[in-house]
Amino acid sequence: MSALVAGIDSRPLCPNAEICGGCTYQGVPYDEQLTIKNSAVSELLTEAGISAKTLVPAKVGPSVYEYRNKMEYSFGDEVKEGPMRLGLHKKKSYMAVHNTPDCQIVPEDFNTIRDAVQLYFEELGTSFYHKRNRTGFLRNLVLRRGVRTGELLVNLVTTSEQELDEGAFVSLISGLALKDEVVGIVHTINDRRSDTVAKDSMKVLKGRDYYNEELLGLHFKVNAFAFFQTNIEAVERMLDEAFELLPQKMGSTLFDVYCGTGTIALALSTRADRVIGIDIVEDSIAAANYNAELNEITNCEFRCADALEGLEELTRLGVVPDMISVDPPRMGLHPKALKKLIEYNLKEILYISCNPKTFVENMSVLKSAGYELDTLKIYDNFPLTRHTELVSRIIKK
Repeated sequence: MSALVAGIDSRPLCPNAEICGGCTYQGVPYDEQLTIKNSAVSELLTEAGISAKTLVPAKVGPSVYEYRNKMEYSFGDEVKEGPMRLGLHKKKSYMAVHNTPDCQIVPEDFNTIRDAVQLYFEELGTSFYHKRNRTGFLRNLVLRRGVRTGELLVNLVTTSEQELDEGAFVSLISGLALKDEVVGIVHTINDRRSDTVAKDSMKVLKGRDYYNEELLGLHFKVNAFAFFQTNIEAVERMLDEAFELLPQKMGSTLFDVYCGTGTIALALSTRADRVIGIDIVEDSIAAANYNAELNEITNCEFRCADALEGLEELTRLGVVPDMISVDPPRMGLHPKALKKLIEYNLKEILYISCNPKTFVENMSVLKSAGYELDTLKIYDNFPLTRHTELVSRIIKK
């Protein structure tokens, strides 16, 4: 592997690189990765006939390795009827799971826990969940870390097909030699057909069902199923630069749609008299309300609802925004939610995107409604992978 850009260490090619579907750009020098991602965004804009008054390309991130504070591992097999694996899906495969020891984008503790859990259940001969016939016990291992606090949360996700030896599992995790502290071990039951990590019920086996984190000078409680930014150092830089695009006073009311645990809403609480966050994930909203109290912020409120339903409910209550911030999932803004946003006829919108393709699709609709892309900044918050994030300031002509 050729050297990366100055100041970024270079490591040998990951042993999982040819099989694992996680890192697309293993073996590609980091400066070339940035060029690829910047070019891809520019091409999407050109094809859609959209231009930004100011386009800021991605630059070197805080870290290329060990940056993920969350990993969802899957139990499965690599070949049909093969031995159990615990890791990530193989490239271009929905079914096959490949072991991922020595993964380079997670902290060392994650690799240690993954290795131990796989060996433990292998020796027991425990079954894993088969997607086709919907039988089996083990589904996922979800690991989360507070980067600034050194706290680890371990979540084992299974079906209800059999009983977990809770004491033995707790002893396994508690006995590992780790750099950070395990503050919670939880067991989640998920009997749904979907392959998505979901919760029918959850039991705390030891400690608590959340970890603490610090971001933008604020304190956050992050529940087991709450959304939180994956690369803390990179997203802190991104949000700092995003907020520089906004006026110090943004009117009396700010809506933060897809607010997660309240990161953006709480950070912008000094710029509006009233901040309202909307998110469909109950755990996220519970954490957001707690985080507001934790940081003694009194002008933020959070509502658990689908984006469109939340906006329509506020309209029925006579509450309209002076400014909106949106940070949607990869699918982008739903057409009806986007239409509702346009109806507000706002002077400017802060749009943070984790998918340039759907961002450009949404931007095309906004352009037809009289908006233009004032500033677009590209961020490589997920080095070695194909993912790119965007921050944009969109203004009404």
